Amino acid sequence: MILYALKAAEGYLKTAENGDFTLVGINKASVYPENGLDQLIAKKNELADRLTELRIVKLTLEETDFFA
Repeated sequence: MILYALKAAEGYLKTAENGDFTLVGINKASVYPENGLDQLIAKKNELADRLTELRIVKLTLEETDFFA
């Protein structure tokens, strides 16, 4: 599965319902499917001057059974 997120030098973005954001680790980041890239690009352009090294990152998620 491929997902996308916004990442700054300070951490990943977690977006709140009201449009605000916090910087978090990867396990708490807001992620978007490919059809959400337009929204993600708009958010990046909106916040680019407020965050250092803001960029869109591609996350590849692989599900495998865990064997203990």
